[in-house]
This record gives sequence, structure tokens and C-alpha cells, in this order.
Amino acid sequence: MPSDSTPAVDPPFAALLGRMIALLDGRLTPRQREQLAAAMPDILWEFPDVDGRLHLRATATGLEVAPPGGAPPFVVRMPRATLEDAAFGRRSLGAAFLAGKIHVRGMNPLRLREFIMLVDPLLDAYREAHREFIPASPPPVP
Repeated sequence: MPSDSTPAVDPPFAALLGRMIALLDGRLTPRQREQLAAAMPDILWEFPDVDGRLHLRATATGLEVAPPGGAPPFVVRMPRATLEDAAFGRRSLGAAFLAGKIHVRGMNPLRLREFIMLVDPLLDAYREAHREFIPASPPPVP
């Protein structure tokens, strides 16, 4: 896992993730943003296969990529390929979770609904960002 003094994610993947967050923010309703901000204002996404981390901060007014640092109470850890498999319909996040490909820490079971409502818009946003960054190539196959 990178330290706070190293880059959080390799630049192309970091740019793709940043665009994904911007697209996701545009897909959420004000009510969804409020629910997410109340349930999980800080989410750390870790991608150990690319030595990457993305700190997502949710407020009632929007989503943003926050600077690395500290340990948010909610952490999702998965390989980049797992995110791409889900985004491109090769494997669901539920199946990946059951197979041990996704690890989650800090989730209050009462807040699961807010996290689940984020999944489809997040995958849609990742697909769109991927097409913007890599329009001529098909998504990677593991």
C-alpha cells in the first residue's frame, strides 16, 4: 500500500478514476448525495494490483476525490480487474464479493442500502470514463 508521500494511483488510472467520480456525481440526485454523505462521507477505494488508492469524499453538495491521508472509516479493497469485470458485465460485484475478490471494512449493516444505491451508477460512470480514455480498445480481459 502506498504511503501518503507516494502517488495514490498511477496517473492514467488516477485520471480515469477522477473522471468516474465526476460522472458519478452527475448521475446522483441531490437526495442520493445527501444519503451517501450521511452514511459514508469518506470511502477509501484500494486497488492493490495497481498499488492504487482513491479517497472519495461525499457531501450533500457533491462527490470529490480527496487528497490521500488518514484512514477513512469505510474501505473497499479490490483488484482493478474486479472493477472492470463488473463494469463490463463479465462478473457481478456480488459474485466477486462472495468469491473473496472484494474486501470491505467499516460498513455499518444499517447503511448497506446507501452503498448499494451507489453501485450501478458507479459502474455506469466507470464504463463511460473508460470509453473516454480508451475509446478504440476493448475493455481488458483478465
